[in-house]
Amino acid sequence: MQKDYIYERVEHLVRKYKTRNPLELLECMRAVVMETDRYERLKGYCFLSCQTYYVMISSFLPEPEKKIVAAHELGHIVLHKQELKMAPMKDSVLYDMTSRTEYEANLFAADTLIRDNEVEVRSKDPDLNYFSMCSSLDVSPELMSFKLYSLVRRGYSYNMPMEIDSRFLAK
Repeated sequence: MQKDYIYERVEHLVRKYKTRNPLELLECMRAVVMETDRYERLKGYCFLSCQTYYVMISSFLPEPEKKIVAAHELGHIVLHKQELKMAPMKDSVLYDMTSRTEYEANLFAADTLIRDNEVEVRSKDPDLNYFSMCSSLDVSPELMSFKLYSLVRRGYSYNMPMEIDSRFLAK
């Protein structure tokens, strides 16, 4: 089964730091994570300054969504270092499906927060539909769509339940 590079990067971090929690991973990578109430509509952003990565997460978000945003920003730090060296990830392109970087950060977040085996076990439970499976994993249906897409890209056989909307974090 062919693995893709985003999944491999996630699994490397998980093995190295022995956690899947994006806030713990950011801490292990010496990134500075802060909450901000400056922007109500902006969920989060990251930037590099003086060789330190900073992740800003909106204080207006519920805790489960903060975790998704942290995983998404971690994806930018791991996958898009060169872009961050030139400029911060700007809010005008955050969570935009037309942007390769946002799409990849969403896949990274899904692979970080949702384990392959959790999807496999729940998908075999006849009492769970797609939305109850998402609820049991405490993830949004949109993030689960990214996880399923990741699994399909790596050779697993799952039906995609909905069109992938990478702008789900922009809502």
